[in-house]
Amino acid sequence: MADRVAWGETTTEVPAQVERLVTRLQALREPVDARAQLIHGDLTGNVLFAPGHAPAIIDFSPYWRPVAYADAIVMVDGLLYHEVGARLVDSAVPGAEGAQMLLRALIFRLVALGVLAGPGGALAEEEWIRFTRVFQFVEERIGG
Repeated sequence: MADRVAWGETTTEVPAQVERLVTRLQALREPVDARAQLIHGDLTGNVLFAPGHAPAIIDFSPYWRPVAYADAIVMVDGLLYHEVGARLVDSAVPGAEGAQMLLRALIFRLVALGVLAGPGGALAEEEWIRFTRVFQFVEERIGG
């Protein structure tokens, strides 16, 4: 559901504070011209590493979206929870298209959390601060 909201294909009920930020994000959304293919939409935390073995990808979350969207989801997760720096984000999802993918990835994560909280719920203050900070980062990349 959150993925489809991120791409403007549907809407869903989320807490009012989430809805307000989602509306601001959606106002910045512009069309992208990127080829869709099968991607893993939730790589963060779902790649296992062990010495002497190839990485193993688990908990496959299939989406039919551009590859850069999968990269952007990982970058948004990094910005939200792992102190990823701007240089890494800008190199992983560069330019105007990258900024649009970051925007969609942020909507995706925000709506997913909002759906879990329920329409009458609210995000924890710590989560709200994270999402507000990443919103500002993405807004700067878009020039909004």
